[in-house]
Amino acid sequence: LYLYNPTHAYNLNQAVEEHAYATYDQFCKEHEEELKRQPPSKVAKEYYSDGDLYMFDEIQTETCNPRRPVINNLYDTFMAIRDDEWEHVKTMKHLQTDMEVTSVHDVDDDTCDVPEVTGDIQIA
Repeated sequence: LYLYNPTHAYNLNQAVEEHAYATYDQFCKEHEEELKRQPPSKVAKEYYSDGDLYMFDEIQTETCNPRRPVINNLYDTFMAIRDDEWEHVKTMKHLQTDMEVTSVHDVDDDTCDVPEVTGDIQIA
């Protein structure tokens, strides 16, 4: 699909990411108390704080600051995953309108050029 029409490919990916966000969001709302009583997995704690964060901060649509969610329980883990999906939605939306992708790590000085996401993002 990408070779035929990159915009359509990104639009399809946006729809998948929107569905993932909505699914995680609903799950967290329905199971919040139970999830807050469960400890996080070692993998989640390592990934979000100490692990190899390759490409984690590469495409940001609203900030140049690294995002490091605090993971104290299983609820925090699922919320972090949900928020990752939302970052993917914003990235796919951006790529449909501006094919120039820059990294926040490419900046030589202290300036920060954050891409603007235009248009509405709808969650079905």
